[in-house]
Amino acid sequence: MTSLKTKFHYRTKSQKTYLDFCSNVTFFKTIFICIFLISSNAIYSQVDSQKNNSTASHSRNQEQLSATMVCVPPTALSYTVNSAFYCTGIPITPNLMSYSGDVVTSIVISPDLPVGLSFNTLNGTISGTPTVAVAGNYTVIINNPCGFTSRTLYIAVSSGTNYYADTDGDGYGTGVATVSCTGQPANTSTNDTDCAPTNPLKWRTSNLYIDQDGDRYSNGFPAVATCYGATVPVGFTSRYIGTDCLDTTFEVNPNAVEVPGNSIDDNCDGFIDEITTTSYLVASSCGITVPTLSATLFAQVIAGAQGYRFEVTNGPNVAVFETNLNRFNLLNLSPGVTFSSTNTVNSVRVAVKLNGFWRAYGLPCIVNTPPVPNSTSVNNPVCGSFLRDIWDSIFCFQIQGATGYRFRVKKDGVLVGTVDSNVNSFRMVSLGISNINFATSYTVDVLLKFNSTWLPDTEYGTSCVIVTPPTPGVSRISIPSCGSSTNSLWQSIFAVPITGAQGYKFVFDNGVRYREYITTSSSMSIFNIPGGPMVGTTYSIRVDVLYNNSYVPGRETCTLTILPTATRLANEPLGIFDVKSTPNPFTNNFNLNLNTSSEEPIEIKVYDMFGRSIAVYQDTVENIASLAIGESYSSGVYNIVVSQGTSNKTLRVIKR
Repeated sequence: MTSLKTKFHYRTKSQKTYLDFCSNVTFFKTIFICIFLISSNAIYSQVDSQKNNSTASHSRNQEQLSATMVCVPPTALSYTVNSAFYCTGIPITPNLMSYSGDVVTSIVISPDLPVGLSFNTLNGTISGTPTVAVAGNYTVIINNPCGFTSRTLYIAVSSGTNYYADTDGDGYGTGVATVSCTGQPANTSTNDTDCAPTNPLKWRTSNLYIDQDGDRYSNGFPAVATCYGATVPVGFTSRYIGTDCLDTTFEVNPNAVEVPGNSIDDNCDGFIDEITTTSYLVASSCGITVPTLSATLFAQVIAGAQGYRFEVTNGPNVAVFETNLNRFNLLNLSPGVTFSSTNTVNSVRVAVKLNGFWRAYGLPCIVNTPPVPNSTSVNNPVCGSFLRDIWDSIFCFQIQGATGYRFRVKKDGVLVGTVDSNVNSFRMVSLGISNINFATSYTVDVLLKFNSTWLPDTEYGTSCVIVTPPTPGVSRISIPSCGSSTNSLWQSIFAVPITGAQGYKFVFDNGVRYREYITTSSSMSIFNIPGGPMVGTTYSIRVDVLYNNSYVPGRETCTLTILPTATRLANEPLGIFDVKSTPNPFTNNFNLNLNTSSEEPIEIKVYDMFGRSIAVYQDTVENIASLAIGESYSSGVYNIVVSQGTSNKTLRVIKR
């Protein structure tokens, strides 16, 4: 409330009326009106008094008007929200100004607010709907005749993301979009493609062809729009490859082999039980025991043949291989042939394609596969040797026909874990780095798998001793590049992460003083250099790795120059950091959508569902945004940790 102290002598009734009115005012604007009215009458009284003095200097009715005013400058300027985060396309809650002191005569803001927001110069209110993503500081200045004050506001506007209701929890949404800048609301999806909002087993629509017998050939009718889920539903096919002449029998279609004597047009060529020239394995490939699975088997050449189809029956398994050549080997088959400790019998038939249709199979021929050993063992590196690096691959002897290798690792006779592989090698880190010690002896033995069956545990091969390396290795600066410069005292530095490292020591040397920063992370901000970073200085940086309570010195140094124009900040500026993965779940790979106000490098760490480290990526924001991740991953759940400076976010993704 304005403080107004007055002492008046009035000579007219009108002046008294003004003064009585002003002595009871309670509103700021009325005070100024009162001042104006009083001042006007005071001037009038003074002029009138001078006139009377010139004609009657001794008038008894002379009065003097005096006033004493105390004016208070504005102070304690503040807003409802002094650091505001808004979303494009969403109206903001009006941000109201408050202060102490007398009424202000002007209110200004600099620079101009983000597009879509407005500033009321009468009361300082900020309102509107932002339309452009931007972030920065904005200074409000208020003043009156007695002084002024100011307040700096931080306003960040983020691009909003559309989310759609996912009522059945299948990861696909529908309906009217909800815009959010603060992350994904519960029970929503980033797409609106769900064709069955209440059925979690259906979410996409495609034009599918009717295929009643499931042989991938349609009945010839046009495709129909169908709502379905992860797989094409039974009775449909997604691609037109030809018309089935009998869509109720799986064995009859344009790609089938004609079967003589069954009174059916099996290959849909318009003829029933046609008899043509047939092919078969030549004498040198028939009735033999192949020395290896890669041994080539030859079929009788048929003039004009457009292709050869080899059918191999191995017990209950039937495999087919097609080629435009008259030869193949048993490694071409899927599923492959089975093996045992005795010879295995395989019956082979050959069909040829003539005039675009497969003709009848020729006479069958027996081909034997040799017996295989029941076990295998580690052969590289040699038993008793040290691994050069914890990531080194360990190989066993490859066994023909084996479809899997189970590596069993023990320490002092106690099982550490097993790793199943479809190739004859594995890495110790696949057991999880927390389960591995350095400079430690482990025994490794191997079990074989044939087709889909593992041999019994009694068939593990001979054990082999492998010793892990004595240290986890050395590190170095990876980002920023050596010899670069920075204008930011919050510049982040990333070191190459070392599996098994217990910590990192960043060593800074500018030729004048020597500083160390110790952390468990493979990154840091130069603002954390003990004593603070020095502008206009070039630092030589080395990274040491902590292992078994001692540091392994880095072998490479990297220089970084802090420019003279770099300024010290009291606090790290507020920023935006949000990460989403798309698509999720994914089939081949996924990308990360980054929403960040910083240009600092990004670090990505990928862990499997057992907490084992799968991959580490470090790159710029621009390059990370185009990075495709997960193509080589197997189906399962993965945790993704994304870091930028001191900001972190963890995502969970699923590969189907």
